[in-house]
Amino acid sequence: MKLNKLCRTGASALISLAGCLGLTACSRDYTVGFLYVTSSRGTTANPDGLLNEYGIDYQTGSLLRLASSGQDSGGRNPVALAITSNQKTVFVVNRDDNNIVNFSIGTDGKLYSQKTVTVAGSYPVALGISGDSKFLYVLFTYQPGFTTANVGPGGMEIFPLTTDSTGLVSLGTPLSVNGNNYVPLGFAPVGVAVGANVSTTNVTATNGSDCTNASCSSFVYVIEQDNRTTNNLLAFKRDLSTGGVTAIGSTSVASGTAASTGFNSGITASAIAVAPLGNFLYVTDRDGNQVIAYSMSANGIPTAITTGPFATQSQPSGITIDPRGKFLYVTNFNSSTVSPYAIAQGSGALSLTSTGPQATRTGPTCVTVENALGIYLYTSNFLDNSVSGMQLNSSTGNLVRVRNDPFTASPGPTCAAAIANGTHSSQIIQ
Repeated sequence: MKLNKLCRTGASALISLAGCLGLTACSRDYTVGFLYVTSSRGTTANPDGLLNEYGIDYQTGSLLRLASSGQDSGGRNPVALAITSNQKTVFVVNRDDNNIVNFSIGTDGKLYSQKTVTVAGSYPVALGISGDSKFLYVLFTYQPGFTTANVGPGGMEIFPLTTDSTGLVSLGTPLSVNGNNYVPLGFAPVGVAVGANVSTTNVTATNGSDCTNASCSSFVYVIEQDNRTTNNLLAFKRDLSTGGVTAIGSTSVASGTAASTGFNSGITASAIAVAPLGNFLYVTDRDGNQVIAYSMSANGIPTAITTGPFATQSQPSGITIDPRGKFLYVTNFNSSTVSPYAIAQGSGALSLTSTGPQATRTGPTCVTVENALGIYLYTSNFLDNSVSGMQLNSSTGNLVRVRNDPFTASPGPTCAAAIANGTHSSQIIQ
């Protein structure tokens, strides 16, 4: 968040920052960030999904729908979205039209469609962007030649990203892998997490522009829902220059219709998140009602934390970690709650915060924390056509509802992501 000298001097803690923002002399812009929510249900006249656009009030966390909110997502059934690190581009996955659409973000928070790209396989379901915003990783359900009638494995397409002089990021030609423009995966991939580019000599330095394969490392983790195995967590080392991936540890990607295996992920892996420093990894198990936590070795191999797994409520569906890396939040679809956990910084173990799970509206699917102040959390509520908003305590992780919660969304909201407002883009998160 950009502050003048007077404000920076007093911003020794988050509460001081909030107080500074309340001064007219510091800023006349009361929108601290923007929230984007995909909605999967179109209309009879236009079956495409919709994009909800909101401004986030800096003082209360309340959402104000932008005048442009409800615009076309560029395809049917948008299920996922991701934002580049410079916060100028949003990528949206439209599952039923097998495409990705990139939108530029205006200074007013409005989204502007730029380019639509069809993926190599069928039914894309998830995407992740490298911390340096140089590559986009997209999962799809079926490789070419397989369909719902002829079920087979899925894949991961890797797109180089280019940034122009205005900061707009666009998709390049997919990486070629053994004659195909995708990396083969196993059955039913559903989630991907791309770790930061972490220095091999200074683990607190991430995503530096001088990172090379010799000086930094980065890893990609994929979860699948192949019911023939419980080892549905796949791990890959990422080449920083090409974006390509190589299976590591016990990860084995089978050819044809055989089961691919990796690391234990419970009964039905449903969501995945990696800590900002890449030292911990978390996977929700939808049917086991738990979070499986992993510590990460220097070579990217995940090892389950022995004090886990950690209980959730019914059917955990979405997961996120706050920008400080101190707290983890899980949406529970059947319980219509969000569970807050403190992350033990030394071990990665989880413990419920003192207030425990908090009620959302019905059927939360996705959860995000804005990255300007890092104190406002939002969930997309699929069955209620709404967004729930909460404020997190930066010391304890506890949650309380924000003013005017819940907020109306277009039908069938599926996921959410937030950016800092342009005038609040330099984070002061403590």
